[in-house]
Amino acid sequence: MKKQMGYTLVELLTSLFLLVIVVGGGIGWVWNIIKLVEMSMDPITGLLIVRAIGIFVFPVGMVVGYI
Repeated sequence: MKKQMGYTLVELLTSLFLLVIVVGGGIGWVWNIIKLVEMSMDPITGLLIVRAIGIFVFPVGMVVGYI
């Protein structure tokens, strides 16, 4: 019996959802780095520390990048 080639609707929507999450997360992570560079380093604040951690911990960086 020959299998049919292609995607089901559920597989397609799952792939698109994951693509949006990865691209959106990458943009947030880059914004986090840009905002960290633009911050004043004189008073060390909690947000500064969280942004610095977000460079190495991807999920934190992608969320903080949008804040």
